[in-house]
Amino acid sequence: MLTPPSDGMFAALLEAVPDAMVCTAADGRVVLVNAQAERLFGYERAELIGQRVEMLVPDTARAEHPSHLAMYPADPQHRPMGAGLALAGRRRDASTFPAEISLSAIDTGEGILVAAAIRDVTAQLQTKDLERASESQERFIYAVSHDLRAPLRALSGYSGVLLEDYGGVLGEEGRSYAERIVAVSEQMRDLLDYLMQVSHLSRAELHLESVDLSAEAARIVEEIQRREPDRRVRFTIQQPVPARADSGLIRTVLENLLDNAWKFTSRQDDASIEFGTAPNEDAAVCCYVRDNGVGFDPAYEGKLFQPFQRLHAARDFPATGTGTGLASVRQIVELHGGRVWAEGAVGAGATFYFTLDEKEST
Repeated sequence: MLTPPSDGMFAALLEAVPDAMVCTAADGRVVLVNAQAERLFGYERAELIGQRVEMLVPDTARAEHPSHLAMYPADPQHRPMGAGLALAGRRRDASTFPAEISLSAIDTGEGILVAAAIRDVTAQLQTKDLERASESQERFIYAVSHDLRAPLRALSGYSGVLLEDYGGVLGEEGRSYAERIVAVSEQMRDLLDYLMQVSHLSRAELHLESVDLSAEAARIVEEIQRREPDRRVRFTIQQPVPARADSGLIRTVLENLLDNAWKFTSRQDDASIEFGTAPNEDAAVCCYVRDNGVGFDPAYEGKLFQPFQRLHAARDFPATGTGTGLASVRQIVELHGGRVWAEGAVGAGATFYFTLDEKEST
């Protein structure tokens, strides 16, 4: 039987390889394995040496197992190096696993050794399956949300016409039913808008670039003030606040947080809104938006970042948009590898924090 190279350096290199290594002679008998192969297949190396390599291949896959002689002809110039194969492995306990195998030829002078680098790719395949399932689900959600928008618009429109043109003959109870139809249709529209937005964000690719968050905040503040020029609010914006972020998505975060601060300070004569940074050992950047508005009950902090959750009555602070602003903030921040949270008290204002590029916990 062909013996492996006796060079101690070769043996040391084989042990240093992160993959399982199985070296066979041209007749398919194992002549050398490393410790990783022992762990992967569950055999002691003494049990493998001299055995045919097919013992490491499931019965169902043996017909597809390549012939080493066929793959590595006598002429070295025609030997494919590093050939990658998608096969399966069989452990000592008869369990099997999907494997990625790279083959290389080693010319020992006495003959050819075929070195197989074997990697268990179960986790990679599971990840790909999850990604495919997630993509399919996102496409389905987007398609259904898109297709339902037209009938909902019609339902809301016809209900509005019913109220306007026939309200007098419907009576109080009939008008109440029609108004409920309009309200529920609008709620459904908001839900579909949110689902489409979630689908879009989940498929979005981040385009990270250098962004001055304070400059973005200042531009948003100018736009807000132009909408209500009669309001007097004291703004404090820390300069500068550099970060690595997707400029379009991070602007959405700042818009939602600053719009909320503007809305919930509307009853304050001395309203103030502040944007700045706070120290945080776990992230590259930690920002906050603070206001002295109505605040919120800390017991309901967990609801703030859920879609369609409102902690204040619409009659007190008229709702704008879909009611999903903070839910979108959380999703965008998490796409950037960060997190978001809030602190506040009833009548004592609120502070919303978000981080970017959090470090992995050790």
